[in-house]
Amino acid sequence: MSSCRVCPRLVVVAGWGVRAEMLSELYGNWPGEVVPVSLDDELLARCDSLSEVTDELLSLYPEPSVWMGWSLGSQVVMEAAARETGSVSCAITLGGFPKFVADESWPRGMPAGDFRAFALGIRRDPQRYWLHFLLLMINGAADEKGERQRLKPWLEKGTLVSHEHLCKSLAWLETGDQRALWHSIATPALHIMGEKDIVVRSWANDLPVPSSSSHAMVSGMAHWPGGCSASDCWGAMQAFFASQRGPSWAL
Repeated sequence: MSSCRVCPRLVVVAGWGVRAEMLSELYGNWPGEVVPVSLDDELLARCDSLSEVTDELLSLYPEPSVWMGWSLGSQVVMEAAARETGSVSCAITLGGFPKFVADESWPRGMPAGDFRAFALGIRRDPQRYWLHFLLLMINGAADEKGERQRLKPWLEKGTLVSHEHLCKSLAWLETGDQRALWHSIATPALHIMGEKDIVVRSWANDLPVPSSSSHAMVSGMAHWPGGCSASDCWGAMQAFFASQRGPSWAL
């Protein structure tokens, strides 16, 4: 790891039903302050929409920072960046998406029928379907056996979100549509996607993004950007920061 002159804070926003610490192998390389944010009961009890989550986090972390979002967290990060308050100097999405559920105009999302079936399962048997989702995050990874071992401690910890809030935040995935935002975002943004991700398939050819935004495809990575893919994600981040003109800091 190289040093930096003035390294900004890194705000890490996790996805649906998971702990931000599941990305610790990635953000552990950050040479400055790191603030992991989980979409947990404490936060979700105060927020009834993704926009309210964004409001809350911008009020807590107003200073210029790099914001990194995983899965549903990517939508929080991108909305925060679009507010142009000065809090988000750069946005990074991991397994992110402008729209999660597919329709006639968006073929890359999860089929609506599959989403409805999963949502019904969460309402009926949240523990079983939450475990199923976590296993989907590593399904298809190049080193799936190794990823399963790395995921095991997180499976044993269980979810940090109540049944009520799992259902509430799952609804945000169903209705969220940020295509216009991602298409026009002025803040520099890096979108890191997994080659083997079966939860969020690559949408890079379906939505043009500004010249200040970039895509990076990580070979062999499924939906979880931790584990064995963390070092490749870190490399993509370093390359992106190096490509930015006139940075006041460098990793």
